[in-house]
Amino acid sequence: MTQRHPSRALRWALRLHPAAYRAEHGAELTAIHDQATQGAGRAERLREAFDIAAHGLRQRTGLGSDRTAGQILAQAAPLAVALAMGGSVMNLLWLLAPDVRTLPPDSLPNVLVLTGQFVAPLLWFAVLAGVWTGRWAAARALVVPATLLRLCDVPLLLLTHSGVRGDHTGMALNVVVPLLTAAVVLAAPRDLLGSSSSQRTAVAGTTALAVLVWGAQFATAFQYLPPGGPRTTHTLWAAVLAVALLCWRRDRPAAAGLAVAVLPVVVQSTVPLLLPLSAFGEGALLMVLLSAAAPLLRARRRHA
Repeated sequence: MTQRHPSRALRWALRLHPAAYRAEHGAELTAIHDQATQGAGRAERLREAFDIAAHGLRQRTGLGSDRTAGQILAQAAPLAVALAMGGSVMNLLWLLAPDVRTLPPDSLPNVLVLTGQFVAPLLWFAVLAGVWTGRWAAARALVVPATLLRLCDVPLLLLTHSGVRGDHTGMALNVVVPLLTAAVVLAAPRDLLGSSSSQRTAVAGTTALAVLVWGAQFATAFQYLPPGGPRTTHTLWAAVLAVALLCWRRDRPAAAGLAVAVLPVVVQSTVPLLLPLSAFGEGALLMVLLSAAAPLLRARRRHA
């Protein structure tokens, strides 16, 4: 039997592992790669090499399945998908709401932005279906185009005449929020991802929570407020994060996962209250900071 030489992609993937880990497990990883890609095409070999590279990055950053951070990400990943789908549906409802000024379909960039608002919920629904059925490879593959679709809004909006050129905060959030969501889903250890009744219950509960919070924000969006006046409902996601942090304990991984999963939407809803700083923004920030102190104090008490 002839020995197969590692491909260039596999060699680069192995180099991303710590030297000690590569020396001990490099042959094993190569054998797993060869077995998984035997008779496979180029795309399948590249995907397998990408998975090994991601495994190496998790080892370097402490996000492996044997680390607490990796286990928390595995709890957070399905919840982040549910929240991303809810957010994309919310954007579409806002687009279709009466008396809301939206982009007119009078130019190619505008048409592409509007089309993306319709396509995004479909992509995230497909991702959520993959998570629900345990098809994580397909689900995480679809996260990439869903994220790129959101990122494409930034250059397209800059080409429109919608007045967003001066909204630097909004433009930054359109980049940071989808990247945070993708990072949570893609960085989770693959061997901890699956499908179970408890996970489906958590996903259903998170989806219901998203409906309640975004429903409240959507309902109050049409109430009169002074120009520029922040809304109380904009702090609801910060309140969810605060509750999750207060419930964060070693024996409650779901609370830790929820805290990580809601971080992108907390950033999206709270940062506009901080720039410029408002009373609602101060309250939301103080609430999160005080809640974050609770798990730190519990950890210090355990080690004392």
